[in-house]
Amino acid sequence: MVINKRSNNGTFADSDGKFSISAMQSDTILLSAVGFKIKKICIKDSTAKKVYNIIIPLEKLYFTLHEVSVFAIRNLNEIQRDIDKLGIKKTYTVEGLDAISSPITYLYERFSKFARSKRKVAEWENEDFKRDILKDLFRLYIKHDIINLNEEEFDAFIKYLNFSDYFMQNATQLELTMAIKGKYENFIYRWK
Repeated sequence: MVINKRSNNGTFADSDGKFSISAMQSDTILLSAVGFKIKKICIKDSTAKKVYNIIIPLEKLYFTLHEVSVFAIRNLNEIQRDIDKLGIKKTYTVEGLDAISSPITYLYERFSKFARSKRKVAEWENEDFKRDILKDLFRLYIKHDIINLNEEEFDAFIKYLNFSDYFMQNATQLELTMAIKGKYENFIYRWK
């Protein structure tokens, strides 16, 4: 597309990119093509002629986009199955371990550094699992206009929620949704 900026008259180039347009020597001609930058041409500094034959190279447009993450939105039943799995997994090496039947093993599992580290790792894994579940819930709630957060705010909001496993497992979906919605309104009011 070729347009005379002063008169707003325009034309289209043919399939070879050739065009003809009437203009005064002081006019600015704009050239535009899909996928290319707009080019401005002005010949006011050129020698006066009736016809100008000019080769005008166009530059391709390039866009740098931010990285995006694509997540499949799970349904509530899938999320609820994961909520039911929340909880710290037993790290004991002996199933059904109790202090009466095996006091030494019990004491070792309870107080040794290695056993404490295993329990700590289990706690961290459970927190990561809970964080992933909540992020899936947030995506579902955003889709249905219950909350309006962006992905960068998820971690801060999860920390603000501070939901226990017990609450998440024993609350109905309605109670969980209302609790998240209420906390969201407070979060937006206080932190934004």
